[in-house]
Amino acid sequence: MSSLKLWVGGIACIVLGFCTGLIWPKPTRLTFLSVGQGDCAVFQNEGSTILIDCGPKKPQSDAGEKIVVPSLRAMGIDGVDLILLSHPDIDHVGGTGAVLKAFPDATVAISACFRENQQLLGLLRQWGRSPERVKWLGAEYEGRLGSFRIHIDCPQTDVDEETNDGSMLVRIADGAASAVFSGDAPAKVEEAFDRVESWRSEVMKAGHHGSRSATSEEWIEAVRPEYAILSCGKNNEYHHPHPEVVERLKSDGVKICRTDEEGDIVFVLRNGRFERE
Repeated sequence: MSSLKLWVGGIACIVLGFCTGLIWPKPTRLTFLSVGQGDCAVFQNEGSTILIDCGPKKPQSDAGEKIVVPSLRAMGIDGVDLILLSHPDIDHVGGTGAVLKAFPDATVAISACFRENQQLLGLLRQWGRSPERVKWLGAEYEGRLGSFRIHIDCPQTDVDEETNDGSMLVRIADGAASAVFSGDAPAKVEEAFDRVESWRSEVMKAGHHGSRSATSEEWIEAVRPEYAILSCGKNNEYHHPHPEVVERLKSDGVKICRTDEEGDIVFVLRNGRFERE
């Protein structure tokens, strides 16, 4: 059984420790679930599972209940260790309540800049999760999940500012096998971080569902992805992804994968790289 610990030092660290002598037969897998107009990525490694966002919730549908939890069960996942919520928008966090109902031992982590966000606090009450049981992340975190390094940057923004501006940036990497997630961070946030950390990765979750406000040319140059994942709903009202973003990625030779057209998008670790399954 894995254990999760988090502490604050010069830089806080998320550490996932494992009992010795156990064999994890399941492959290391990165799955972008097709949750409609929203985001949910599942990273499995060495018997542990991290979720990055939990999909949307609307009055008539809950992606957490209808899609995320059944998908996790189908993957053979019997426990979620960590849920990283990129920012409080309902298309990213709406399904969290259903996930926590199914996996109550999961740790929820989100940027501390949202600690006073009233929408988020209201959602926490609905989920039965007190603010004291949330891991409020500061500006920068480092950790490991097995052989993978996890780097998290949390842009610091005022509680009254646009929540997209506070979207956390996450990079998971083990050598060439690497992926970057940026929530709904706009171009100005991408550009603020593109020289701070090495973001180069095989797989990039395109920002803000392919909105033209994100996935700037500078960010593509910083990440240099082989694949870009566009997580959006079929015939969505926002017309995501924007043709300008699609063309920008294509012109840079990036392979585009769209959840609205292809459904779930899965990568498996093979020969030291993430390969499309």
